[in-house]
Amino acid sequence: MKISVITITSNSAAFISKNIESVNRQTHTDIEHIFVDNASTDDTLKLIERQSKRSPKIISEPDKGISDAFNKGIGIARGEIIAILNSDDEFFEATSLTRVFEAFQVRPDIDFAHGAIWFEDPEYGSNVRRPLLCPVTEAMPYNHPAFFVKKSFYEELGVFDLDYRYAMDFELISRMYLNPTTPKLKGLEIKGNPLAIMHAGGASWKYESKALQEVERALKKNGLWTSQAARALRFRRYRTQLKHLLTRLNLQGAVRLWRHFKWKSPAS
Repeated sequence: MKISVITITSNSAAFISKNIESVNRQTHTDIEHIFVDNASTDDTLKLIERQSKRSPKIISEPDKGISDAFNKGIGIARGEIIAILNSDDEFFEATSLTRVFEAFQVRPDIDFAHGAIWFEDPEYGSNVRRPLLCPVTEAMPYNHPAFFVKKSFYEELGVFDLDYRYAMDFELISRMYLNPTTPKLKGLEIKGNPLAIMHAGGASWKYESKALQEVERALKKNGLWTSQAARALRFRRYRTQLKHLLTRLNLQGAVRLWRHFKWKSPAS
C-alpha cells in the first residue's frame, strides 16, 4: 500500500532536512514524497534533490497560497493513503507510517486514521496533544499533521478551499460533519506514541485571530454555526487575547502552566 507524503515548501532550507530525514527513515517502504515548492530562492530545492530518498516528486512554481499547494500535491499523488507533512514538521518515529499502514490493513473499512502529535514550542511549553475528538463546533477534533486519509476522502469531500488561507484544514474537516458530532466518513484513532512532531510558528499559529475568523466562516458555510459554536469561539478569542497580553507582560510561564493543565503532559 503506497503512502504519498505531501510537503509544501517556501524558502524552507533552514528546516527542511529534518522533514526529509524523518520520511527517509520510515520502516514502511512503499512511500512517495511529494514536494510542492512556492518558487523558493534559497537552497530548498537543492536540499530536496540531494537528500530525499523516497521517490521524490517536485513541483516548483508560484502558488495561490497553502490550499493551492496542498491541492497540487493531492492532484499528483499516486498513493492509496495521503499524508500532509509541512516542511517544518516531521514524523515522530521511524515506525509512524508502518503504524498507519497497519491501521488501514486491520480496518479496510475506514476512510481516515489519526493520532497524537508532539507539539514543539520552546516559548510556551511543549507537550503531547492527543486528538480532542470533540464536537467540531468546539474546536478541531483531530491533529492535522497526524491525519491520514484514503485518496477517496478527497473524492468524497473535495479538496482544500482556496478562499481559506489559515484554517483550510478546519474548513475541510467541517465538510465531513452532518452535525457537530456525527462525521460522514469513518475514522480510527491510532493510539500510543505520537505520529508526528508539529513545530509552533505555522501560518495559523502566527495569525491566530485571522484563523479564528475563518473557523467561524467555515462553520457558517457548512451549516454548523450554533449558539454553542459562538460561545466556544468567544472563549478561544478571549484565550488568544490573554496569551498575547501575558506575553507582552513577560508572563509566558502562565501560558505554560495552562497548557500543562489542559494537555496533562510535562510543561518542558
